[in-house]
Amino acid sequence: MRLLLVEKDAWEAGLVQEALDELEERPQERFLPRPLDLFHAETLDEALTSLTTESYDLILLSGACGLQPMLQMREAAPKTPVVLLIPREEEALALAGMREGAAGYMLKEDIDCLPLARTLRSALERHQALMSREESPHTDELTGLHTRAGFLYLGEMALKIAARWTKPARLSTVQLTGYKLMQDVYGAQARDLALIETAEMVRELLQDADLLARTGVTEFAALSIGPAESERPLEMRVESWLKARAPREGHPLPLEYFCSEEVFCAGDVSLESMLSAKAAAAAVRK
Repeated sequence: MRLLLVEKDAWEAGLVQEALDELEERPQERFLPRPLDLFHAETLDEALTSLTTESYDLILLSGACGLQPMLQMREAAPKTPVVLLIPREEEALALAGMREGAAGYMLKEDIDCLPLARTLRSALERHQALMSREESPHTDELTGLHTRAGFLYLGEMALKIAARWTKPARLSTVQLTGYKLMQDVYGAQARDLALIETAEMVRELLQDADLLARTGVTEFAALSIGPAESERPLEMRVESWLKARAPREGHPLPLEYFCSEEVFCAGDVSLESMLSAKAAAAAVRK
């Protein structure tokens, strides 16, 4: 197994090598394929140059310099999982990194033989699962938002980080109602326009959200970590948005929505169960 470590600090690079050497000396611990070959690049440029001629199974990238290096690595090696090594004081960077495509992260202060092995194995499995789902993209073609599968997958990862930070999470849902009437009476074009406009509304009203998705045929959801930026209830914001935009030319039927927001503690409940409950509540209100 070939690993590329991008780390300018020789001491911290040595800790990673030491942890992997210890793992090699413990054949009973079958977390990772053997042998483990670590290649060390001190700078991002050196790592990017290496990727033009070499292939690696996983990249360990120091996250001390922000997200830009990770984005460059993802562009240079899109099929190679990237694990961020983050200083404890910059752990907030981990959520942004996971959202931008990192396969995992580890605090530099926690680097040791077995914790590192578990993190790398988890990242490999997560990356393989994502690659196997390429036939079922995580982006909705019509709206450009995440699909339900993508929302659940990325959302559960975000909630694990939120639980570690003991930060609140907020699930906002929007259900477009009157959809069947719109489709039956006005046709597919009006139906698709309504869905596109709903996605536009969700983006505009929930700009602080960490994840936005079309989670069903007419269902949209947003997951936010931390306190809300707006104190106005979502339903009031939706009403204001509608008054400013409808009715108007080319809009054959006024859009109507059922909205809800719920603040909860990460780890107490699954996103999938919450989405199912919200959809059931919206069905009762139709």
